[in-house]
Amino acid sequence: MKNKFKKNKIVSLLLVISLSLAGCTDGDLNGNFWKDFERTIEEIVERGTEIIQDVSDYVEKAWENLEDMMNGTKPDEVQTSEGSPEKNSYLDQYRSRAIEDAFSVIPKNYEFTFDGDAEAYILKRLNDYRKENGLEPLELRADLTQSAKYKSLAMLQYDYFSHDNPNLDGKSFDYLLWEVLKLSYTSIGENLAFFGDSSQMNQIEAEELFLGWKNSPAHNEQMLNPYHQYVGIGIVRSDQSGPYFKGYRVLIGTQHFGG
Repeated sequence: MKNKFKKNKIVSLLLVISLSLAGCTDGDLNGNFWKDFERTIEEIVERGTEIIQDVSDYVEKAWENLEDMMNGTKPDEVQTSEGSPEKNSYLDQYRSRAIEDAFSVIPKNYEFTFDGDAEAYILKRLNDYRKENGLEPLELRADLTQSAKYKSLAMLQYDYFSHDNPNLDGKSFDYLLWEVLKLSYTSIGENLAFFGDSSQMNQIEAEELFLGWKNSPAHNEQMLNPYHQYVGIGIVRSDQSGPYFKGYRVLIGTQHFGG
């Protein structure tokens, strides 16, 4: 279990377009001056047209996003990366280009599946558990879900289990969420769990992950943190694994919290 807090960042963008005409003497007000002046005006018009087109494209895109929101699509559900997903993409849609770029460099060492049913089960168990303790339920967020999927998958493919990330020079989960994946939450938290089984007889149930978190004081405290507002859950199943997981079939789960 890990918690991190971050100061709010305010980013301002100032676009300045400057134009100047050099001074001229009375003797210049004929011949080449007017030709130069005409060329200057043509360049201004050309540049202005390009700028107007850029602004028009931006407004059009913003209007499309606004229409999606008015039609019931949350901002978290809007695909921000351009073009259709690649055939070997880990996800059908990516919440942001930063998340897509992070997924793109994960190696494909072991076959796996993301278990959506298990993720939904953990979410329900988590919010029921919070309700039992007089707390508000957590809102599922697409960006936190994708960051949690990334973490679970990275631990399988890079063969490790830790809040620190050896694929990121050993930096902690806050660096992953804030600097690599570019999430904007003021506070974040991370719960990790896995179960391995050398037998192929029975499926490892998601309840095992939840009970592992519930029975650990630090992880339980994370799930019952009253300051958390949002959550994402990522669960990976694989019949193969690396030396850290003893080559067993594994169920790896991550909870990412935001506030």
